[in-house]
Amino acid sequence: MVVQIVRYIKTEGIINHIGYLGNKNLKKVGTVIEFTKDQVTEYMKCKEDIEYFCRTYMKIVNVDEGLVPFKLRDYQKKLINHIQKNRFTITKCPRQSGKCFIINTIVTVRNKKTGEVQKLTIGDLYESIKRKSRTKIL
Repeated sequence: MVVQIVRYIKTEGIINHIGYLGNKNLKKVGTVIEFTKDQVTEYMKCKEDIEYFCRTYMKIVNVDEGLVPFKLRDYQKKLINHIQKNRFTITKCPRQSGKCFIINTIVTVRNKKTGEVQKLTIGDLYESIKRKSRTKIL
């Protein structure tokens, strides 16, 4: 598989870009990047071991120390490993406990009464639930 990825990347080449929103460190969507064999090996290692990826590449901003490595707590390790092995995972977690979704993450929702299936963003789903709970209260 590694050889196939490298072969694909070498045939596609690199697209010149100024970066996403002018930031040269953020690639634009569709940007093709040339990888070395070592980079592909590292990518595969990160893909297979989410804890390794977090330890090696994730950083957080600490008010006192600036940019510091992200240190996973035991419950966070357990959660991310579970999610990696079980794609359809629902959690009930408190705020600010080291997990996040971006507002435009797409989720699939099925209406229990009608069976209708919809693809919504997390933001749209939240607003829908909020509207429904308001009408029940009134």
